[in-house]
Amino acid sequence: MGKVKAEARFVMDNKDAFDLWWEWAEKPLDSTLTIDVEIHEAVMALLPDERRDRAKVNEAVRDGLRLGPLRLAGSADLYGVPRATE
Repeated sequence: MGKVKAEARFVMDNKDAFDLWWEWAEKPLDSTLTIDVEIHEAVMALLPDERRDRAKVNEAVRDGLRLGPLRLAGSADLYGVPRATE
């Protein structure tokens, strides 16, 4: 791999959650670019104005990864918590 390609790859691999989110959010309609569900859930939980704040986006994703995946109302629970009915 040449120096230019290696540098381009390094830059692409060092994107934070904010960069990944906005690259995905502003992709062309015919793009097949995807992001991890954890990033999507964390950012969508923020207010629209907060989604433009790099620190808030990265913090929300870090917190979401630390807390684990969200469980939808009515979905199965591994710990015996009753399902939500509303």
